[in-house]
Amino acid sequence: MPEFQKRNADVLAVSCDSEYSHRAWTNTPRQQLGVAGIEVPLAADFTKTISRDYGVLFEENGISLRGVFLVNPEGTVVSETVNFFSVGRNIDEILRTLDAFQEAGKGMVCPVNWSKGREAINPKKASEYFEKVK
Repeated sequence: MPEFQKRNADVLAVSCDSEYSHRAWTNTPRQQLGVAGIEVPLAADFTKTISRDYGVLFEENGISLRGVFLVNPEGTVVSETVNFFSVGRNIDEILRTLDAFQEAGKGMVCPVNWSKGREAINPKKASEYFEKVK
């Protein structure tokens, strides 16, 4: 959470389970398959409306795929990553993508493999950037 807070980003976890399941998870240690100590707020999507709206509901069994959505301050989804059940998310990649969209929000363009601290492209001076790239 601190890395998201540094970037002034809010984080919300959503699952198709009820608030009662969430309470049980947060009271169960991680060694016992719980999430005790989690710092992320959990939202219950018991009706599955959010999962369906974001296109991650696996209708066959009524649970959602593993998704991450970056939503800009205007409310537009600018990035989404969805994995099948057996593969988790990569927080480093989520932070890199968030950094890139925040840089892009300043009018810059982030080239392939861009990461914070590397040069982004000023569209008004793109030729200068590409002169340096081999």
